[in-house]
Amino acid sequence: MTDVELVSAVASDLEAFGELIRRHQDFVYGAALRVVRNPVLAQDVAQDAFVRAYKALPDFRGQAAVRSWLYRIATNLALNAVQRRKEYPAQELPESAATAGGPERETVRGQMAAHLRSAIEELPDDLKQPLVMREYGSMSYQEIAEDLDLPLNTVRTRILRARRSLRGAMEDWV
Repeated sequence: MTDVELVSAVASDLEAFGELIRRHQDFVYGAALRVVRNPVLAQDVAQDAFVRAYKALPDFRGQAAVRSWLYRIATNLALNAVQRRKEYPAQELPESAATAGGPERETVRGQMAAHLRSAIEELPDDLKQPLVMREYGSMSYQEIAEDLDLPLNTVRTRILRARRSLRGAMEDWV
């Protein structure tokens, strides 16, 4: 069954919602973790996101993909949690594939990741949000456009501007 079919089936079959959770739990947790940068808090946010989604299922119109809809719920809850608890992201960005190089290389990578994280945080929200959704949320341009209620070309332009800004900020690391 597709996600939309599962959403339709939830009214008569609670297991359909369980399947939606299984399909998207890692994605929702990852979206929350990227904002709160605290694994325990991210688990709480992800759980709350699914509770909110369940309660809001009757209002789901299907204008956006279920994945985008869940992402928006989780991200909003995560942003609220950060504001409410005055917690600021402290963890490093997710590591890519492990590479050889020893302790010096790891130190440099850590410093570079911290610099990149700082550069991302300094981006204006209208550039940061679509970039994070694309790069860390693995969302398509179309999904981002639907989720943010923006024209597709605006999303592409904002992501391009964000990347150019980051490229300039990371100039010394290349």
